[in-house]
Amino acid sequence: MSVRRLPALLAPVLLLAGSLAHATASNKELEARANDMEARLAVVERAKQSLVPMQQQIEAARSELRTLRGQLEEARHELELLRQQQRDLYGDLDRRLLLIENGAAGHAQGGGPAPSAEEIRESDEAAVYGEAFAAMKAGRYVDASRGFQLYLTKYPDGARAENAAYWLGESYYLQKEYNSALKTFQNLLAKHPGTPKAAEALLMVGFCQYELKAFRNARATLTRVTTAYPGTEAARRAAERLARMDVEKR
Repeated sequence: MSVRRLPALLAPVLLLAGSLAHATASNKELEARANDMEARLAVVERAKQSLVPMQQQIEAARSELRTLRGQLEEARHELELLRQQQRDLYGDLDRRLLLIENGAAGHAQGGGPAPSAEEIRESDEAAVYGEAFAAMKAGRYVDASRGFQLYLTKYPDGARAENAAYWLGESYYLQKEYNSALKTFQNLLAKHPGTPKAAEALLMVGFCQYELKAFRNARATLTRVTTAYPGTEAARRAAERLARMDVEKR
């Protein structure tokens, strides 16, 4: 082999060696960068692990706060109920004292007999119902509910008990308390099946079921109103609601 040809033969070898050297350097650089990245990820992972207990503590604190707020709201509601009961008791006492005073005054002036316990009871019964019904007509449905509840508690078998139960259900319905309204109307029908309010009460049962999205039950109840009480205003309203349900495909 000629010495002159040696450099030409060595050129590819030298080029390959240079490429290998460059590749080795690049690999080392990449390896160094990879090691650096792994180190950073390890730091982040350790930081994340240290944050997990803190996050859990935060979530636990939030959960406890929600619980405390719920308990506070319940306590406020119970306090308001107690205050309302106290106001009702004071109002009842005031009415009774007024009745007694008026009876005593009439007795002193006219010499007539003092009112009997039955007369005082009848007067008080009328006053309790009258106040509740006045609140109903004025659109004060919360006050009306309380008034009718008070009447039914004091005079469950009173002369106005059936009407009080019906209007209690209506006051609930107008407050959109449909479950309470439904139970009230159902109880009225169960306790007084022959009540003059039966058609209207059954109609309201159907309306409550409709609002509660119990459409099959509502349809059955409203159909019953039309068949059991034909020609009544309740039957007319029931038919209108059934037609509406047909359009709505309920």
